[in-house]
Amino acid sequence: MPNLVVKRTFKSKYPKATFSQWKQIDVFKWQVNFTFKENQYSALFDSEGNWLETVTMVPFALTPKQVRESFEGKYDATGVQQIHHVQTPTTNIYEIQWSSGVFKWKFLYDISGKIVGKLSG
Repeated sequence: MPNLVVKRTFKSKYPKATFSQWKQIDVFKWQVNFTFKENQYSALFDSEGNWLETVTMVPFALTPKQVRESFEGKYDATGVQQIHHVQTPTTNIYEIQWSSGVFKWKFLYDISGKIVGKLSG
């Protein structure tokens, strides 16, 4: 289990989280999977209690309008496999995993709909 500082930071950030399960990632990082407002989340904290990121899956219809429109302007939404909303202290992005049937891609969009990264595989 993580130390008390990590647990306090988690409880402060997500006071109404339920069903939390902790996993040590390495010597200095802890991952917690939990439920918050009926959604499944995964958050990462360092051993000093600093929040590093939170990730949740999001349906395409609930991504910001700018992200959907930017994506649909270039790609067929039927190829969307998963979407993760990734929040860190400095970024807020949507990672869209997409397949053309032959190729697989990950597209990273900021909240304004601007593509900020593209990875194959």
